[in-house]
Amino acid sequence: MRKIILLLLISISILFVSGQVLADSDTTLKTARDHFEMGNAFYSFGIVDNATREYQIAVSMDPNMSDAWNNLGLTLTTQKRYTEAKAALENATRLNSTDSEGWYNLGYTLGMLGNKSEEIAAYEKAISFNPNMTIAWRNIGVVRYEQQNYTGAADALERATRSDPKSAIGWYYLGTVYEKTGNLTGAADVLKHAVDLDKNLTMAKDRLKAVEKNLSNITSSAPVQSAGKKTPLPAAIVILSVIGAAAAISFRR
Repeated sequence: MRKIILLLLISISILFVSGQVLADSDTTLKTARDHFEMGNAFYSFGIVDNATREYQIAVSMDPNMSDAWNNLGLTLTTQKRYTEAKAALENATRLNSTDSEGWYNLGYTLGMLGNKSEEIAAYEKAISFNPNMTIAWRNIGVVRYEQQNYTGAADALERATRSDPKSAIGWYYLGTVYEKTGNLTGAADVLKHAVDLDKNLTMAKDRLKAVEKNLSNITSSAPVQSAGKKTPLPAAIVILSVIGAAAAISFRR
């Protein structure tokens, strides 16, 4: 009962604050920075439409505010307005060409538009400024897997696991690629590592069982499981809002 009351109070507070802000915004927000920060406030509450509006006002007042363009791209991506998001993020990277997070965000949005080669190029640009950007390496691996470039996928995912060796999902991805290339021993090793890191990662447990069964079949000269029955590599990591689960957050304050 206390939890329900607390949630109701939080919801009422958010509605009150957002409503009050909307009422006052035209009179109290004077600069591009004001609108940018208001956009951040809305975004932190998950009020994406209002955040988008504030970022649009910010960049109209100051077209050179790269952080506002970046955050506008994120809110538009959240709304699946990918073409508009691409334009915003291209402005962000043009204005701040050494920003790894801006290039990563652009890459993700390009992927949503189906531009896979440009998506990889943007991730590679991000990595050129931040060689240990795990999320970019991981998404390169996913795209290469989708392109059936399994050697390239393995290379990228190996880099991802070196950058973040404690990520169970990273080891799971790598094990899936090793399995696809026929490296069942390597797949079993890294999938075991994924399970050791996260006992609740069911998909890693399931793949490990399948790989171990295939290894047993090989030992007994039985046919290996067909590729068509294997679990595909999960989709690329999505951009999450600042109040979502842990992931690479490329949101500017």
